[in-house]
Amino acid sequence: MEENQIKSGEYTLPFIVHSGYSFGMHVFLIIMIIVFVGIAFIPMNDLGGILFRLLSLVLGLFIAYAWIYSGVMKKTRLELTKQGISFKTMFISKKVNWTDIIDIQTFSTNDNPFIGIMSKETIKKRKDNFMTSLSESLGGGYTLSIPLKSFPKAEPEKLFATIVLKSQEEYQEQDIEEEKINEMFSEVKEEKVTYSNPVNILLKALIISLISGTIYGVVVYILEVNLIIIPVLGMIGILYLYLHFKPSQEKNINIIIRFFLGLFCALQFFVCILVSSLMSNLTYIESIGIWSTISECIAIIAKYPEDYMSYYLFAIGSFFIGAFFGCSFKITRRIGKIFMHKQNGYCIKREKRYVSIYLTDYAKYNENEEKIAIRINPNLCLIEKDKKNILAFYIPQQVLNDVNVNGFERISSNEKMYYKLNLGGSGQQHLYGYTSTLILNKDSQVEIIQLETD
Repeated sequence: MEENQIKSGEYTLPFIVHSGYSFGMHVFLIIMIIVFVGIAFIPMNDLGGILFRLLSLVLGLFIAYAWIYSGVMKKTRLELTKQGISFKTMFISKKVNWTDIIDIQTFSTNDNPFIGIMSKETIKKRKDNFMTSLSESLGGGYTLSIPLKSFPKAEPEKLFATIVLKSQEEYQEQDIEEEKINEMFSEVKEEKVTYSNPVNILLKALIISLISGTIYGVVVYILEVNLIIIPVLGMIGILYLYLHFKPSQEKNINIIIRFFLGLFCALQFFVCILVSSLMSNLTYIESIGIWSTISECIAIIAKYPEDYMSYYLFAIGSFFIGAFFGCSFKITRRIGKIFMHKQNGYCIKREKRYVSIYLTDYAKYNENEEKIAIRINPNLCLIEKDKKNILAFYIPQQVLNDVNVNGFERISSNEKMYYKLNLGGSGQQHLYGYTSTLILNKDSQVEIIQLETD
């Protein structure tokens, strides 16, 4: 990496950093290469053995190429210039101008942290469907996804801060107001997202349940194997519909919808039993007709429930998952509070690199109430921490001027006024380089502070 001066928690531009691997990663990749290439030379002359040897050889050579390209020659490169960001790997070479960036987020996949950068063009091309949501959940929806572990010489916090602040600086220099950016983003989202009414959601969920249950029943009859993955996929599809249901609907309507979603998740198993039973009695359909055969099958199923007990148990479990997935109850929060990590009386919830600090009683926190979110830019707040353990957090006074600041201590640091949240310790104070989020209730009281740690 070229020598770059660091000022105020940011890298000066141009900033160029090349990929690199730790000693342990080098050893691991070399062992993998030896294993896969070695398997390719084991004598296996039948067709399956030849295909397996060929696959191992291809995989070994691919890992070797990737290791030489990124780990030895260090050709994977990230470059930040005054014009924009360029990112080059052995597969892709992309460049995004600062004024084309519309959103910057961090995310993790299998404990590997990334910086995700979304451009205007990507937003406009985005299609709102299940595959898009699946891709975005795996980090595939961004224009650029920068793997932070591939660049050990770059400090993730300072890199993120540099990208965010430089993008905002370019927008200001181009006289592009923040309101126009948000308006453009909202217009694109409104074009892509349409909300269905409850009846349409339930009809679609019923169709998914019937199709999934029918396929499930056919597979069970033909293969004589309870392939549980089929109703699981059906349940995922049904819950996906609910996640796209407009959240501003009346609460009692939501309860009714959740009940029917649970019912349709369970219905798959009953449809499976009926379909497999019908396929076992095809001769009866020719003699007494389809409806009479269905009645006979239902009577047999009801008469011998013990033969289908495993399906009934799966159906009960599916009903509760469909009806209560994502719901939070006071009793579960009270139990969860007992096991939560606590510092200076505050409950702290850690999900990998993401930390939520609850300033309100976790057991009484109501996620269904209307909330206000305030996002604070990088390098505005201060933080004290010991490795990943956050000891104190400082929020600029101007951010909390119109906010209920119970629990904060008003102090001065470097001739600036901050509100300090003391988490029961002290450490070296430095700029916080990630975006922080404050979650407020309707009374403008801060309930949660959401942070990141490297």
